[in-house]
Amino acid sequence: MKESVRHTALREFEAPTVHQLTLKVNPVSADSLVSDILDQFQSHADLPLLPVIGEGQVYLGSISRRHFLSFMTQAFARELFLRKSVTELLKQKSELAAIPMVVIAEERVDHTLRELLSRDPDMKYEALPVLEGDRFIGVVAVTDMMASLSESQEKLIEVMHSLSVRLNEEVAQAALLQRNLLPPSEIRQPGLRGSATLITSTEVGGDFFDYYCVSDTRMVLLIGDVSGHGVASGVLVSAAKAAVNLLSADGEHDPSTILTRLNHAILKVAHQRLLMTLFAACLDTQTGDLTYANAGHQFPYLYRYALGEMVMLETGGLPLGKSQDTDFSSMSTQMDVGDKLFLYTDGILEEENGEQEPFGYDRLEALLSRYFDEEPAYLGERLLEALREFSGKKQFADDVTVFCVEHHERRIADPREQIANSADNDLEVVRIAESFYRANQDRLIPRLSRQNLVFLAEQHFADLIPRFALDGIRRVLPRHNPTILRLGWKKLLAQHQNLRCCDLDAYLPKPQTAREFQLAHSADKEFVIEEVEAWLMESGCIESDRLAAVAMILDELIENGLYAAPRDGRGRALYVKGSERDLGKGEMLCLKVAFQDGLLGLHLQDSWGTLTPAVFLNRLMRHAEGRGLVAGVGGAGLYLIWRLGDYLQFRVHPHHQTQATVLLDLQAPENPDKDKGFQFIYHSEIHENLENEQFHAANYASAAD
Repeated sequence: MKESVRHTALREFEAPTVHQLTLKVNPVSADSLVSDILDQFQSHADLPLLPVIGEGQVYLGSISRRHFLSFMTQAFARELFLRKSVTELLKQKSELAAIPMVVIAEERVDHTLRELLSRDPDMKYEALPVLEGDRFIGVVAVTDMMASLSESQEKLIEVMHSLSVRLNEEVAQAALLQRNLLPPSEIRQPGLRGSATLITSTEVGGDFFDYYCVSDTRMVLLIGDVSGHGVASGVLVSAAKAAVNLLSADGEHDPSTILTRLNHAILKVAHQRLLMTLFAACLDTQTGDLTYANAGHQFPYLYRYALGEMVMLETGGLPLGKSQDTDFSSMSTQMDVGDKLFLYTDGILEEENGEQEPFGYDRLEALLSRYFDEEPAYLGERLLEALREFSGKKQFADDVTVFCVEHHERRIADPREQIANSADNDLEVVRIAESFYRANQDRLIPRLSRQNLVFLAEQHFADLIPRFALDGIRRVLPRHNPTILRLGWKKLLAQHQNLRCCDLDAYLPKPQTAREFQLAHSADKEFVIEEVEAWLMESGCIESDRLAAVAMILDELIENGLYAAPRDGRGRALYVKGSERDLGKGEMLCLKVAFQDGLLGLHLQDSWGTLTPAVFLNRLMRHAEGRGLVAGVGGAGLYLIWRLGDYLQFRVHPHHQTQATVLLDLQAPENPDKDKGFQFIYHSEIHENLENEQFHAANYASAAD
């Protein structure tokens, strides 16, 4: 019920209080004669009770009319007590002042009558004294209270009838609003088609489904169920829909992030009084990649058309609204053309027949096996029809939702399409497609800022690295690389912005586990590498066969920080490679290692900021051309780091700081021969004019890395 309706009801009906029915009666003194009491009762036929007060107006008790007159009709009573004081009478006949209870003026009449009936079930007393604090203010007749209560009940019935009409109207409006919040039941998107049906057991339900497109190739699918059903559940469903609208506007497609943000929204609204299960999935119709996460919802079914088999996507998690710190993990699988995904709520499983037998998983799976080859809409119709036949009822006991989609065609991306169109317009990123770059052999415009230039690779691009070195292209992102897709185009394209935070923290903001090491001496390198290896094995986040690559990357990163980074003003190395040395005063070399959702991050930060884009590109170029190591200098380190990781990023603030970040995708197979994405972000006030000889890669051939 809305607040305005409830407040209106309170104004229209208020239970009467004793104060409203109190009759003013002058009390008698304890020193008064009994004959005076008799005169008052005989002269005032409507006087039900006389209170007795003592010194200081202290209330001593009350004399009931009925009991006093009954006693005084006895002959001996008049002779013995008529000329005595009330005090003397009550000393010998205290029962004449006995009453079942004293009433507080502000007490509700219905509460007072309930208490009176428990104390005086035979209704022997016709009135009660009324106090306001410690002060006597009058008496209230039992008959007056009963008449008032009867009148108030009649008014309450009228008010409740009015409220019922209004409540029914508002529930109907809420039901209409909830239906309008749902997306169309028929789903027709490029690469995906399907059908969804939601049936509520009451006017307003607690089931929920939704879907939205993030791009031309990504579709997010959601299904949920609020604990219970009715208006309260419906309110929470509306809150979830509002939060989903924000996710859609933000272009969010990662299921774990979706659940995390919805969990925060549900907690703020329900305060743990109501919970919501939710399954979130995202299908890339260009690649067939299906990523999903679960917050306590029923496991969906995936039908693999080519194999003719049905599998359950078993991944769990706490319901939304249970805990602020819940971590939702994403899983992934592949959907081929013709495969179907079936989502549902527990109303199907729990619907009972006349013998109180639930529909259950066995019947559901039998029906799915029978109809999975049919169109999604037909499958849903047959399932609901079978459920009605089983229950023998037209109306289900709980809300029921069926949601089935089919990946009916593989979406082909337009080669002219720019990737990451969800990125902010103010990024001012210039994107170069590989097809354009290969078709045009001319040098790039010298004054074009390389910081804002991103090369979009299709597949292998190592043969283009010599041209990258000449053109100064230092941001290369493979379009179809799964690690790049997991990190997100918007975040990757925004890396040229002058971010002061740790890059590893930006990419892995909520790690499941993390360590940090501060190096003080060159001898610390071996200890740190061994410590990281032991820690990773103990944590169980990495297979033993990937540890060798991690150790090699760590070795090269720390070597660069110890010997290649420290340079004098003319760019000459300050220390001989492999020599023992202490870190100087003010020098910092910090290693961070973090693991989050299948991504292992290695991050080294030094306080020199001497690595340049040209040195980096030169190292990659020499190996791409087969020239490899530089005599007497080395130079394989940067190339090995790029090959062994799945994404490499350098961020340099010249003469201040260098951040080297390597990400390994432990969910993807190790492939050192695959060309990986890299970005070299160089924050310099000097415009990089490539015609200036100081930026020519050849001039750095003798520089050590």
